[in-house]
Formats: sequence, C-alpha cells, structure tokens
Amino acid sequence: MTLPELHENTIDQIRTLLMYLKQTDLLKNKDILMCLDVVAREYGGEVVDRN
Repeated sequence: MTLPELHENTIDQIRTLLMYLKQTDLLKNKDILMCLDVVAREYGGEVVDRN
C-alpha cells in the first residue's frame, strides 16, 4: 500500500464514521466541523466555518 492509498483510505474511513454519527444523531454539524478541524490541524490546515 502506498502513502496516497493510505491517505485516501483514511479520508474514506473518517467520512464514513462522521456520516454514521450524523445519521444516528450522535453528532451535530457544529461537532462535525470541530472534529474535522482537529484532523485538519494535525496536517497543517484548518476548517473554517463561513456560515
């Protein structure tokens, strides 16, 4: 497995988990943004809520 494949797999896993948590009402949109921000900051970025 190459690094891009690992990265793509990780993104898919995060997306699947967040969608499940949202659909089961265990996570709200604001909470999802906070989770994504934590992940993004780990890789030198940030999530900006423009709403």
